[in-house]
Amino acid sequence: MIESAPALPGLSHDSIAITAAAWITDRILEGRIGPGEKVTEASLAEQMGVSRSPVREALRALSRGGLIIVEPRRGAFVAELDLENAADLYACRLLLEPRCSGLAVQDMDDRRARMLKEIFSRMRGAAEHRDTSGYVLALKDYNWNLLDACPNRLLFGFAESSWQASLRYWDLLVRSSPNYLTKSLRRNRGIQVAIETRNAAEAERVATAVLEFGRAELIKLLSRLPSKQSSAV
Repeated sequence: MIESAPALPGLSHDSIAITAAAWITDRILEGRIGPGEKVTEASLAEQMGVSRSPVREALRALSRGGLIIVEPRRGAFVAELDLENAADLYACRLLLEPRCSGLAVQDMDDRRARMLKEIFSRMRGAAEHRDTSGYVLALKDYNWNLLDACPNRLLFGFAESSWQASLRYWDLLVRSSPNYLTKSLRRNRGIQVAIETRNAAEAERVATAVLEFGRAELIKLLSRLPSKQSSAV
């Protein structure tokens, strides 16, 4: 049986929803909620000592990231977190995203560069405050806006597709280690420097290194997770 979360008195609805999403993600990391397992608002709300409304918002937020799959008339399920699929996905990302990033930096205008600088500041602030949810949101925003600056729209489309498919793993990765935020920020800073200096070749090199780091960390993480969880939530 999954242990209950502490009550959350005095928090706003939005704050409770964010806390609920973090609690669910942590339980998936711990193996207490398994890949493919059905989750219900009522059971999760009871375990967390909150109403169903913020839990519903938490599940919606996690579904937007792909970690929770919502199926009509069937309910919500934890996404299948498959090691082989993740390895294949990152192989695709490594083929597409570094080149997409390099072309984006080469063709980037000042408005986009300023936007990315502001988003990177959000990433840095979130990392400094150990705000994992805020960091993930800022990192997704940063990555998408960088890829979207690529002038080759066909390449962007392919890169965005594999990038979107990887989002289910991001919350897990960021919460997998207390040092992950710092490591991720340090590596992504190399991309930001390449943007500011308009160094396309360096942007490609750093983007490759960032993805290789993420792939290695994800494979280690998924190898520790159970493939299925026998008990229902």
